[in-house]
Amino acid sequence: MNPQSPKRVGTDSFAELLLTNNIFVDKSMFIKEFLEESGDKVVLITRPRRWGKSLNMDMLKRFLSLEVDAQGAPLPQEESLNRKLFVGGEVVIGPRTGKVKQLAPLKIAQQCPDLVTEYQGQYPVISLGLKEVTGSSYQKIEEKLKMQITTLYDQYVYLQDQAWLTKNQCNRLAKYLEGQIVATDLEGSLQFLSKLLYKHFGKPVYILIDEYDAPINHAYREFGQTTKEGKKIKKGKKNKEFE
Repeated sequence: MNPQSPKRVGTDSFAELLLTNNIFVDKSMFIKEFLEESGDKVVLITRPRRWGKSLNMDMLKRFLSLEVDAQGAPLPQEESLNRKLFVGGEVVIGPRTGKVKQLAPLKIAQQCPDLVTEYQGQYPVISLGLKEVTGSSYQKIEEKLKMQITTLYDQYVYLQDQAWLTKNQCNRLAKYLEGQIVATDLEGSLQFLSKLLYKHFGKPVYILIDEYDAPINHAYREFGQTTKEGKKIKKGKKNKEFE
């Protein structure tokens, strides 16, 4: 490790950090703790800001995610970038120059090979970040959330070509892919997508939500103590805007 080499900070991308940085702190054993010790269907990770929660969640997504081609067919292991991030291997980091980087196996691969065999690249994963879902009004927050959901669905365009889709599912999926959704479509958006992925792959779906409380906290800080007319709310009164 060259102490004079640049050090990348402020990234939430596990792959970017591993491929472009010369300094990397291996926290991959967090995955073992998550898979073996949580034991719950719903897990809440709480730590102060800047403690690497988003980065660790992206690492978990990379570990579990079943990589597919444009038609939704699983990629062979030798073509999987995610797998190389954990078990090691040669990765091309300069497509035009042919520059490569040799990755070493991470702790999870060295100490827990059975976990890698059982979980790595084996499950469909839905990953949604709500950090940017903020605004000066409920309407703006709602519009940003709609955009996030539409962008999420864009990753699964291949689902619209599946023969097993019912007519109702096909029409509903088209709404999400075309961004023609209303507020009532937001509530069931993740459940609907997870059902489609389960049907397509025949495997349980992991849903990772990063910064889940960002919209609520922002709304409270910005205008949670005022009415629609801008009047201050006395202590104990409810804010009808966000009931």
